[in-house]
Amino acid sequence: MSTDQDRQGQRWKIAAIFIFVFALYFLTRSPDLDEWDSVQFAWGVRGFDLWNHHPHPPGYPLYILAGWMGNAFWHWEPVFSLEIASCLGGALFVAAWFLIVRLQFGEKLAWLVGASLTITPVVWMTSTKVLTDSLASGLLSAQLLCMLLYRGRGCFRDLILAACFGAAGTGVRPQLFLVALVILIGPLAERKCSAKIWYAGIGAFILGCLFWLTPMWYLQARLDSHTPAWLVYPEQIYQQWRWRLDKPDVFIGAGDFSPRYLGERFAVHILGWFGFGLGFVRFPFTIAAGSLLTGWGLIAYWFGFNEEDREFWRAHWVWMMVHVLIIYCFLPGDQRYYLLVMPLILVVLLRGFLALRKPWRFVAIALPLLLLGVSIPVAMQSRNQEAPPVRLVRFLQQQYPFPERRGVLLFLGISFRHFEWYAPEFDAIEADSLAAVKPERLASARAIYTEYPTITLPEGWRIVPVAHFERSVVIYPKHHTVTLFRVERSAAL
Repeated sequence: MSTDQDRQGQRWKIAAIFIFVFALYFLTRSPDLDEWDSVQFAWGVRGFDLWNHHPHPPGYPLYILAGWMGNAFWHWEPVFSLEIASCLGGALFVAAWFLIVRLQFGEKLAWLVGASLTITPVVWMTSTKVLTDSLASGLLSAQLLCMLLYRGRGCFRDLILAACFGAAGTGVRPQLFLVALVILIGPLAERKCSAKIWYAGIGAFILGCLFWLTPMWYLQARLDSHTPAWLVYPEQIYQQWRWRLDKPDVFIGAGDFSPRYLGERFAVHILGWFGFGLGFVRFPFTIAAGSLLTGWGLIAYWFGFNEEDREFWRAHWVWMMVHVLIIYCFLPGDQRYYLLVMPLILVVLLRGFLALRKPWRFVAIALPLLLLGVSIPVAMQSRNQEAPPVRLVRFLQQQYPFPERRGVLLFLGISFRHFEWYAPEFDAIEADSLAAVKPERLASARAIYTEYPTITLPEGWRIVPVAHFERSVVIYPKHHTVTLFRVERSAAL
């Protein structure tokens, strides 16, 4: 086969991978908005307002733009438009890592990693929901691929493409700015490029970031005439970040740095790569089988480590450490933040299995089979069953006809945004105490409900559980269970 025919064949392979993964994610996408942030993204499509957390800062402007374009040009609903963007991001993520692994290890491992990555629970579940992580990870993976190509052949076009992909990735998820910058400058430093090349690469990246930052800043400045224009975005970022400073489960500096605290954080974040990321917590069997396979793969990889692996980690360890440390220190342990780590874990485990002697090498198939056994049931449940907060909304909608809903008073936390989106006719407030409203409002309410089991009540009041909604924690750990309580006076009053 000629070189041109070979290149054409490779393009068809990549196109087929992208289309297949997109179709798989599209057909199993979530039916509704799964969590608090998802609702904020949908509100952002209807009205981009960071001051009112539609969505919350740092804004995710290119993700909102993707949803807005689908809504404006094709009249898609915001939920559908944003899910399309997530599915496309997941497909790009898998296709980019297929090319990365093929570039560094060859096509055999690339197919194995690509197939495993497609069916990895956290990748599959995140890519089928209104969340920014899959699209951002796909764009940063494309940036990483371009920088690996630049690292190998020094083509200026690869550098500019990498800068553009990195800027787009940060436009989808601005928290990844530092990671994208590290991915960009690593090969530049390694190749000892001239100042002109440095200026071109960094300049293209900064210019690309200004493409989304400038209009976002301008739009938010128009919404608040009291804040000086030059302070608008810094003020919004400050407001968003200061809330975490006293929360030990989010900001590491808020903890006591005791061995127990650090151990729990390590378990939630790092061991979570395997428990929730690879989905091993699904069943007792998957915990046992996953632990066995993980241990076996890591040991085999350690003893089979060679120059190819050393070259692989030389290209990836810096940006990975920056990425992991940012999440570990400043974010909760949600595994969707760690999407970019998943391909590295799969490379380690699958390389370890393939390094085994025959006939043990067949164990390399066991990992994707285990992932498939976990992912297919949860994908079907995710597709066919709404998230618990949405089911709570549907339950109360069935209990009360539309004209009666304004008299139903709700004290909510995680489901508050869902009621704003799906059922604004209810009288919902974001509070965990009945003291948050005047006594007359309580007295006039037709019924009172809460999702807080520890809500602060006046003397003589009580709560009674009326409904419980849950689904698999592997689908999405956050909001995977919600209980609705009815607030009522005791029988003695």
